[in-house]
Amino acid sequence: MTLGTAVREVTQVSRPSPAPSSRAEISTFAAGALAAFYLATSIYIAAHRLYWFDELFIVRFAQMPNLATMWDALAHASDTMPPGYHLVMRGVTRALGYSEVATRLPSALAMIAGLLIVFQCARRLTDARHGLLALALLSCSLLPYYGYEARPYALFFLLSALALWIWTTTRRDSLRAAIAFGVTLGVAVTMHYYAVLNVVPYALFELLRWHRGRRPSPKLIAGIIGVVVPAVGLGPLGMAYSHQFSRGFWAHPSFYELKQVFPEMFPDGFFLLALLVVWVCLALPARGAESSETLQDAELLGWLFLCIPLAGFAVAELKTNAFLARYFIGALPGIALAFACWMWRHFQSARLISAGAVALLALWGTANQMMVVRHPESVDPFGQQTATREYLKLESAIDSDGKRYILFHDSLLHLEAKHYSRHPGEVYLLLGPSGPETPTARVQVNLSRYSPLQFWKLDDLKQHAQETAVIDPDPELVEAMKRAGFAPTVRFPKPVQVMYFR
Repeated sequence: MTLGTAVREVTQVSRPSPAPSSRAEISTFAAGALAAFYLATSIYIAAHRLYWFDELFIVRFAQMPNLATMWDALAHASDTMPPGYHLVMRGVTRALGYSEVATRLPSALAMIAGLLIVFQCARRLTDARHGLLALALLSCSLLPYYGYEARPYALFFLLSALALWIWTTTRRDSLRAAIAFGVTLGVAVTMHYYAVLNVVPYALFELLRWHRGRRPSPKLIAGIIGVVVPAVGLGPLGMAYSHQFSRGFWAHPSFYELKQVFPEMFPDGFFLLALLVVWVCLALPARGAESSETLQDAELLGWLFLCIPLAGFAVAELKTNAFLARYFIGALPGIALAFACWMWRHFQSARLISAGAVALLALWGTANQMMVVRHPESVDPFGQQTATREYLKLESAIDSDGKRYILFHDSLLHLEAKHYSRHPGEVYLLLGPSGPETPTARVQVNLSRYSPLQFWKLDDLKQHAQETAVIDPDPELVEAMKRAGFAPTVRFPKPVQVMYFR
């Protein structure tokens, strides 16, 4: 045996761990596997859920005959969203149809693309393992929910992640990067009005790094222009909705709601943080881990994304009166990047710590997703889908009883039942004596000018009482019908109350 052969054999036998490139390949493969898992499960969940109220507005806008009608509908407060997402869905539905899977597929794809962009961004600034950590953290946020909903939040997240990637991976003075950054933020504003706030962390970052004689970067200037131009152009559409609904909007700002934003963005965050702290204490080497004292610019920028909900609270208090955690989904990429950079800075030499953190977050996220896969009916905002299913079970019996009209008092249930009913032309919504009494009813009245919806008042019910089935009537309606000389009969007491009047 030659000396060279012996050395090679000893090297092969005694190699204690994979080479750094091998570990990077494993982390990259794991990121791809997680992305594939969330794509497949999101599509499966999308196929096993009914539409709910907000999604049905997206579907009805996509069915409008032309873009002029869509624009006019938005100008008359028929939906809260700007036209960007409606345009996307218009193209998607014309290509793939109006099924639940078709309309929710863009959200699933956008979520996966955003996850991989954040992974790549964090990997470039740290290493592949900590890039995977950023992705795993996002899987424990509210993001997966919007991967199987036909609403703009996953695309909002994707564009925020793309803007962050452009900012952190290109030169400060790059003109092309500045244009791409501004366009990305501008497109995000066409998806959701609150995307204007995405420029806040970048402006704060440059303010903190400012010194005399230093001008704002081309990217920041382009970003400001990028959010201002569509905000001004689409302002009349947003103001039309605000003028009618801001005072009565159900999710108004308060200090309590502000405190709840971050727990809602990361529903199990405090519990997972406690487990991570315990793991760090157990896995930290006795001599301590090497730590870089230098805070990366990217980490500082990422932590400044925490200011987006604070800025949103100020905007809601001053003008919009609308404050929900999902409006700030654009903050997630920055927070995930900052967390990955922070872990890498403090524990880069203690691989066991970051590996354990990745395992904890990835397993927790996949377990939550699998629970939804097993019970997709559990995703039920305000109990609407359950109520819709319960009504649909009774529809055949109501039809057999010879009822020509189905009247709903609940405006949320009305829109869903009308979409899934076998006889949508027989479904009506009851309005109050002076018109719609709730914002959800009023917005349907606005939409009815552009999309077929039917309404009754009490006089219409009196005229057709014997031919009508009333779904979940309130006590005031029952009393009004008694005073008019009609005798109420409960045909089905549950799961959804159905009442006839003789």
